[in-house]
Amino acid sequence: MGFSQIPLKNYEDEKYYTSLSNSSSLWGRLFLQLTFIRVLSQVRPKILICCTYEYLPVAVFFKGILGYKLVYDVQENYVRNLDLNPDLSSDKKQKAARLIRGMESIKGVDLFLLAEKCYQDEMPDKSPFLILENKYAGEIKRVSSIILTKKEGYNFLISGTLTPAFGTLDAIYWFKEILKESPKSSLKIIGHCTLPSFQIELEKACKNTTQIQLNASDLPVPHEEIIAEYSSVDFALLPYQNREAIKDKIPTKLFESAALGVPVLIGGNPKWLDFLSPFSGGFPIDFFDLPNATIQFQAALKKEYFTQIPDDTILWKSQHEDFISAIASL
Repeated sequence: MGFSQIPLKNYEDEKYYTSLSNSSSLWGRLFLQLTFIRVLSQVRPKILICCTYEYLPVAVFFKGILGYKLVYDVQENYVRNLDLNPDLSSDKKQKAARLIRGMESIKGVDLFLLAEKCYQDEMPDKSPFLILENKYAGEIKRVSSIILTKKEGYNFLISGTLTPAFGTLDAIYWFKEILKESPKSSLKIIGHCTLPSFQIELEKACKNTTQIQLNASDLPVPHEEIIAEYSSVDFALLPYQNREAIKDKIPTKLFESAALGVPVLIGGNPKWLDFLSPFSGGFPIDFFDLPNATIQFQAALKKEYFTQIPDDTILWKSQHEDFISAIASL
């Protein structure tokens, strides 16, 4: 049960329920609880997996009535993520943090699915748990080592969630410096922009620069559209700022780039460099050092990438059996 931009087809063994179309509507989110109760009473599940803390109070209450096992899929550290939202005042952050902690502390969850290894340290109260990272769901594209030859233009990609803390705006300014030396370069930006005010900033920054193609959506972009963009780029960009809520996570884009054989330019996050180093999957760039942008990029062009094939630990199938076993145990 969830929201989607496109109609979802029901199959013989799968049934989809629509929740709401506008996730920013307060009344819509309140009404969603009633929709959730209706679907619960209709389906009467044996196992319920909640992917948002907003469902937990209702889910725990009806667990006692319907007798299902309850799994909480912890996709984010939502309290820490509040610091990444520049539109929230300190008072609003504190109120939201209390609300989130209150919902997440409700007793009755049988299993926690943690999307990041660091969550076991950040949220020690969430137990028992199984770590299920955001690994690539396909197969590894077997590529020979990559040595980029000098040319007039290079193709870059920024994909996924577009926020200030994820460095999207910083990468645009960095790319404009690269254009001075490589005028035929291109930057494709595609993803979900959660802050309307930031989307306006992005549009202004991209205006009058024909080499930048911005596809910022107020809803999540279908994953297959994002994956398709990797086929035509020289580098994926991960210009994330070194923020407390980000630095210990492994972004989905790292797994995707590694599996698809696309070199990554990242900020100097030691954890991400350790992830990439076994197969030479990327190069560190200081996206804030605009005067030396072209010098650093020239250094990246001299590196040989994918000297080894990444192993299967970057793939979803490496943790598939653990997931099945955990569900079976319930």
